[in-house]
Amino acid sequence: MQPYTGKGIFRNGHTNSILAGSPARKLVAQHKSKHFCAQAKQKIIPAGHGIRLSALYNQQNQTSAPVVVLLHGWLGCADSLYLITLGNFLFEQGYNVIRLNLRDHGNSHHLNENIFHSCRIQEVINACIYIQNEFRQAISLIGFSLGANFALRVNAFTTREQLELHSTIAFCPVIDPGNTLSALENSLLVYRNYFMQRWKKSFYQKAEAFPHLYSRKTFDQCKTLRRATEVLATHYSGFSDLQSYLDGYSIAGNRLTTMQSIAQIVLAKDDPIIPWEDHKKLATHPHANILLTEHGGHCGFLEPDLCSPWIDNFTLAHLNKHQ
Repeated sequence: MQPYTGKGIFRNGHTNSILAGSPARKLVAQHKSKHFCAQAKQKIIPAGHGIRLSALYNQQNQTSAPVVVLLHGWLGCADSLYLITLGNFLFEQGYNVIRLNLRDHGNSHHLNENIFHSCRIQEVINACIYIQNEFRQAISLIGFSLGANFALRVNAFTTREQLELHSTIAFCPVIDPGNTLSALENSLLVYRNYFMQRWKKSFYQKAEAFPHLYSRKTFDQCKTLRRATEVLATHYSGFSDLQSYLDGYSIAGNRLTTMQSIAQIVLAKDDPIIPWEDHKKLATHPHANILLTEHGGHCGFLEPDLCSPWIDNFTLAHLNKHQ
């Protein structure tokens, strides 16, 4: 399948990135996916050691239908536009679609006392194992941004005896978290404001659910993404310093050399958040395929009608090839 090529204004990475989460696209996506969203059933998944994660299930009538698990990005949720559009498309193609919320995402802050951080990989592994056992078949993982990072780590940190994966698709994965943080700091103000406002809202929800553990004042004192990341990682998550935390979920170097199944990584050269050159930090692996596109922005890959058929068709082609 040919790499994505942006048309007109969508040859600009900022346009693709910003419009991907715009109110206009929301109207388009929700209209096209309204039946899919209405039919979704929420489930609470036990993820080990008393941890609970929420998910949205769209199940086919046929028990043998293949299963895909979709993972959203940081501060997104199971109802993020890229998940409902892709999920709707795959459901129409006959797949069981599970949209998993990471801890403290999708209004699930009340489910677990301890706060989310990006190194909480084991609970996502446990949730995937639970889903596999529930459907009694192997699954495929598809992630976006931080969710793509999680998907690749699930692939690398499990054996086929624990979790049988058909394949993994990672759109715009965070590779080197330090570089991603720097890219955010040096990019347009709109991105920093977006993440700070959403993170503040999320932290306030956590503080409201567990006021004896979290103080809203903690976040109010953080004026930058870097400072907020440092304070929450060291104050609430047990990391000694910021770098230790960032290193904890990096997939650079040899982190992915233990991948058990095929992984397709997609990066856009005009992504303003994920430096595409970071793919050079990934150790070569026979299971890893990297596709670089000139355009696409951050999890955009849009057409003028604000749909993303390239993501849909690329995903389906990959799943059909490796199912």
